[in-house]
Amino acid sequence: MTTDFTSDDEMSSTEDFEAALGRVILTALQNNVDPRGTWEYRTDGTSSDMEVMVVELAD
Repeated sequence: MTTDFTSDDEMSSTEDFEAALGRVILTALQNNVDPRGTWEYRTDGTSSDMEVMVVELAD
């Protein structure tokens, strides 16, 4: 399932970003989606493109 992301939440701090990222990773894990690896985010020219790497930490 792919949908266009829209957000009504304000993100104005590093803490807000970390909390949103945590929700995305937790939701992926709960739905059997493996978030590990390298992910590209393309903005279609509206901003900078990004690459994100998710690595599982050792206990």
